Amino acid sequence: MKELTVKQIVQAAGGKYHGPREALKRAVPGIVIDSRAVKPGFLYVPIKGERFDGHGFIPAAYENGALCCISERPLHAGKPYIHVPDSLRAFQDIAAYYKSLLPVKTIGITGSAGKTTTKEMIAAVLSQRFSVLKTEGNFNNQTGVPLTLLRLTERHEIAVVEMGTNHFGEIRALSKIARPNDCFLTNIGTAHIEHLGSKEGILKAKCEMLEYMDQNGRVFYNGDDEYLRVLKDCGRKTVSYGLSAGNDFYAKEIRPKGLLGTDFTICHAGCECTVHISAPGEYMVQNALAAFAAGVCYGMTEEEIKAGLASFAPVGDRMRTIEANGVTVLSDVYNANPDSVRAALAVLALARGRKVCVLGDMLELGRQAETLHFETGLAAAQCADIVLCVGALARHIAAGAGAKAQWFETQQELITALPGMTQSGDTVLVKGSRGMKLEETVAALTGR
Repeated sequence: MKELTVKQIVQAAGGKYHGPREALKRAVPGIVIDSRAVKPGFLYVPIKGERFDGHGFIPAAYENGALCCISERPLHAGKPYIHVPDSLRAFQDIAAYYKSLLPVKTIGITGSAGKTTTKEMIAAVLSQRFSVLKTEGNFNNQTGVPLTLLRLTERHEIAVVEMGTNHFGEIRALSKIARPNDCFLTNIGTAHIEHLGSKEGILKAKCEMLEYMDQNGRVFYNGDDEYLRVLKDCGRKTVSYGLSAGNDFYAKEIRPKGLLGTDFTICHAGCECTVHISAPGEYMVQNALAAFAAGVCYGMTEEEIKAGLASFAPVGDRMRTIEANGVTVLSDVYNANPDSVRAALAVLALARGRKVCVLGDMLELGRQAETLHFETGLAAAQCADIVLCVGALARHIAAGAGAKAQWFETQQELITALPGMTQSGDTVLVKGSRGMKLEETVAALTGR
């Protein structure tokens, strides 16, 4: 990061400084929220979480060389610190101030599903011409977005920032920090419907990102999504993308190549361009359309855009293909909701040979949980030969899948039964919410 002085940080955080006056002039080379990441001269910001309070690690931060710490409490260590009423708010304000010092353009991305993949594809495309910083993994929350922005340097030209939420007001806060020039909305589904109430509520929460965007910026949205179509009249310049011909960017002649990816033709402004992506699934075509639209709107050539799309690779356990023990495993265990599970099942349907899916609980679905799990089971039965379900809610997936299903109360029971349920030549999809930790099942299948 570009260095800030302690005095600048005090002003940005709106806090009261305690310590030697000469320390105010010193430059801070890094700002962290993990005391173990502190290096000499850093600022440490303690965050209060559900399971721990970072204030307890302030002594360790000083021991590791912190020049200064943020604190909601008076400190008596004789070290420089900045007293604030809310350390998270101070951290966000510091990040917002820091970002304002740099002339970087910012792209904000949100949606119910596909945020991370769309972010990765857009960054892959834009990196062919620009110096791009992107959100690592899915650091898309109230601490992840500030951490991303604090990684910016003077060499960066574009920041591609993912924003997630499960409560109203969260994306508004993130947008206020990031101040996006352009915004992308991937879709409106049922993820986090427990807290946001309905798809209309989810749309409202996602559209909070537009409140702090550049007045001259563009809103890119999936025009095939019935809820997002209202953005056409949002008062900003809009760019739509999707599979239907009414969009500004649309795909035709989609040619699946099994698990090897997809070929298709992108149409826009009377032009056509044939591209290949190594990721299978129609939903990946939607993500690629968003990235293609970004490239065109940022003045890139078709050759640059195609090279960027060709360089894309899935991140972490998002539809990662693993060949092991004679079985092809589709590891898509990072998270799950009814929409993303259906998309993953469509990829499984492209595989040759026997198809097996391992599906775990989908969390944060509230009162609709049982119905949505049952409907997911119906969809699974249409795509898979065997449906293995694990978790309390997944019992309803098994009910929907009928005779093809087998239910396990715990993951250990499932893992014990796996050798008798799979055979050489199978393709096995593994998917469930993050809290289910189904990477353990992937490890059992692959021996890793």
